[in-house]
Amino acid sequence: MKVLSAILALGLAVSASYGAERYKDRMFDVEVENDVVYATDVNHLSLLSPLSTMMTQLMGQGRTVYLYESETDMAPIDLHMDIYTPKGDTEKKRAAVLVMHGGAFAAGSKDDMEQQSVTYCDSLAARGFVAIAVQYRLGITATLEEKVLTIDSLNFSRTVYRGIQDVRAAVRYVRSKASDLGIDKDRIYLLGNSAGAILALENIYMDKPSEVPAVAHDAPDLGELDIYGVQGENPQANAAVALWGGVHDPSIIGETASPVLLVHGTADSTVLFKTGRPLGNLANTLGVNMMMLKLAGINSISINTPTLYGSFVVDSVLKAKDVEHETYFVDDMPHEFYDEDGYGVKVREKVFAFLYGLTQKPASTKVLAVATARPSQVRMGEGNMNFTVASGSNLPYAVMDLRGRTVMNGRVSQGEVVGFETLERGVYVLRVKGERPLRFGLAK
Repeated sequence: MKVLSAILALGLAVSASYGAERYKDRMFDVEVENDVVYATDVNHLSLLSPLSTMMTQLMGQGRTVYLYESETDMAPIDLHMDIYTPKGDTEKKRAAVLVMHGGAFAAGSKDDMEQQSVTYCDSLAARGFVAIAVQYRLGITATLEEKVLTIDSLNFSRTVYRGIQDVRAAVRYVRSKASDLGIDKDRIYLLGNSAGAILALENIYMDKPSEVPAVAHDAPDLGELDIYGVQGENPQANAAVALWGGVHDPSIIGETASPVLLVHGTADSTVLFKTGRPLGNLANTLGVNMMMLKLAGINSISINTPTLYGSFVVDSVLKAKDVEHETYFVDDMPHEFYDEDGYGVKVREKVFAFLYGLTQKPASTKVLAVATARPSQVRMGEGNMNFTVASGSNLPYAVMDLRGRTVMNGRVSQGEVVGFETLERGVYVLRVKGERPLRFGLAK
């Protein structure tokens, strides 16, 4: 009887997989290796704000909200990934998908069920991919003054930049371990949700030091794009799926032909479908209502996030450049519309079909050009009370406050000194044509 049972079980297994196709159908059981270190001694914010504990308690869902006091307290950490592989698979050149969760860069995790990271990784590995859930640095500096919780746009930009560094390090690590993991180096794809989608698109399109936001090199300097982790490997993926994402500057899209799938709801008020400042509804995004905030002594939240260019803009640029890509835009749908009218299934079907299609094409072997940054020609005077330029003539300049308002502008030539005596104490951004924006403070 035992022999007969074994034969029947084998027959059922064979029939279940008969006609199944790798990358298209579920074929395998899945194995998971948790907490694989992909980068060590990564500098990260360390002094959590009391606001972090308050917001975490208000949410009451077991999800930590990472808000920090300042960027002056730092500590080294290791970054981890969970690697999902098809059990018993002997293929040596498999496609890999790195999955990045969402959470407004202040919450979420690599094993987040709500963000469907585990769902995607398990489903992809069962289809024959190597799927990798990536941890990236979370946390935004925030202040509470006069019952207003404030997040500064420039500090938020620095948070995003840390995530960009981490994803690049994760891609390099996976490429460096391609032989051990049975991965094709030229078939490494990204799948990002919300904040993770922003990181996915930035990874595909940001390939020059000149495209790095200037605030990344303010004090404390966050370092170059590839400062952490394994070196000597291409840090950019070969394709990306962006679920309700965007880019900080459409000009970074350049001429790359890496395939992308853009998924977005046109009524998204968290990461706007077109253009705008994201996370204006941060409390709702994190699952906290305003009545609860007021009971905790917070009357309002001021989120001064930088402008983000959503999927509509990315799609428009790619169309103008005649770059092949795919879109799935749904009218009147909000952010993360998984739970709306069965769209969770529809979105996953689109994602799986796109990734399957990539595996049926020749592998991408894009070679990155090495770019060097030109030294800045802007020179700040003592106490940041003025500036000059080392070269150039009649260059337009503008000074903006942290809300993006222009408080001073004009033109400057080599040898001229432009003073800031009329400006009040505070932090500003100086933009000079042809130069990287420069953040400076006045303490007068």
